[in-house]
Amino acid sequence: MAKAAFMLAAAGSGSGKTMFAGGLMTALRRQGLKVQPFKVGPDYIDPMYHTALCGRPSRNLDSVMLPEATLRYLFQKNAADADIAVIEGVMGLFDGLSPQSIFGSSAHVAKLLDVPVLLLVNARGMALSAAALVNGFRDFAPGVRIAGVLLNNVKSAMLFQYLKDIIETNCGLPVLGWLPHDPAFALSERHLGLFCSGEIDDLAAKFSAVADCLQENCDWPALLEAAACAPQPTAAPPLPKAADMPVRLGVARDEAFNFYYQDNLDLFEQLGAELIPFSPLHDAAPPDVDAIYLGGGYPELHAAALEQNAAFRAALAQLLAAGLPCYAECGGFIYLGRSLTYQGETHKMCGFFPCDFTMTDRLQHFGYMRAEIAAGTPLTAAAPGTITGHEFHYTKRVDEANLPPRYQASKPGKNQTWQEGYQIANTLGGYPHFHFWGNPELAASLLRQAAAYRQRRH
Repeated sequence: MAKAAFMLAAAGSGSGKTMFAGGLMTALRRQGLKVQPFKVGPDYIDPMYHTALCGRPSRNLDSVMLPEATLRYLFQKNAADADIAVIEGVMGLFDGLSPQSIFGSSAHVAKLLDVPVLLLVNARGMALSAAALVNGFRDFAPGVRIAGVLLNNVKSAMLFQYLKDIIETNCGLPVLGWLPHDPAFALSERHLGLFCSGEIDDLAAKFSAVADCLQENCDWPALLEAAACAPQPTAAPPLPKAADMPVRLGVARDEAFNFYYQDNLDLFEQLGAELIPFSPLHDAAPPDVDAIYLGGGYPELHAAALEQNAAFRAALAQLLAAGLPCYAECGGFIYLGRSLTYQGETHKMCGFFPCDFTMTDRLQHFGYMRAEIAAGTPLTAAAPGTITGHEFHYTKRVDEANLPPRYQASKPGKNQTWQEGYQIANTLGGYPHFHFWGNPELAASLLRQAAAYRQRRH
């Protein structure tokens, strides 16, 4: 396990966490440290930035979708060969699933992992009030260790020293560094959040400039001292037996489909799958595989190009109709539908599901959900399986196809239920994203079905 780790958390969204976290990761790598990045919550895009900057996959730490022991195990496993683990928080430090507790928040994850928190404060327009804010966060939840403070949007070195004196005198916490307000540091956004890392040509240069500033403006020995920690080892959770033979799992990976939890992909490999990347955008035909995993992404931004690759769409639909096991979520589910309307233009998709989708100007579903998946799907066998997932989408179905739903869905902690998730042949599609470490049996089921399909073919 890394001997140092910290969570960068903030008082609220919009404080500059992603920019600050990327700058810290870049600066730490310059010091010759092997940095393992993490992101609290279900977000896919921030981990893309981390991965690009750190040269190793970023991981999601989600205390709603994962059992506590599994969360600790994955953190320790993935940070085992790193020098330091850097965890970017989500929203405000204490913002989670419930207004009555810290469950699901960055603070909850920090407490479960026993890692120190560096509190990022947007100091613009603040003086003595900064101390009141820091004291409030320091004392709010027992067991959450705030080990230091970082300041963003500070006008000058003189103002930083003034704020540093205020906070250290009144709060007893070290102020470890700062960044000025600089429009060049801003990251571009659209409807699902930040642009993906691969779409930003100057990504490395942008974060290099942030790191330059942090190298000058941080007390690095004090920061590394604040990050020292030694979490207690956690045993690996038991995994189910998957296929009796090696199977090939095709994973859609391109500009349109790139929303995957790295730990999901690792789990499939641990269970015996060989992952075969393919591109619905660029490939002439689907790969020779035993099952397919179609993740989410931005199919709406590439709808015209997906439509133009008609041979691929037709071949994939034919394979699925013949029984190739497939699990598709959100953008992958949309791609398997009949059509997608975006910015007034309708584009043909695979036509496997008799579903038509349109982009709207507001979120249709957002947040965590609990799914009881019916028996007899690619993710289940003779009995139903339950797992917690997350939805975040602006599209909605506009067809009238009467497909029987396969998910009985509910909102954790709320009296809200609905039905979704649809199956034709051996293909299951729906809007929720699942973290399969929350119920590894579902991943194992997909691979067992892949093995059965492989036997039938050969």
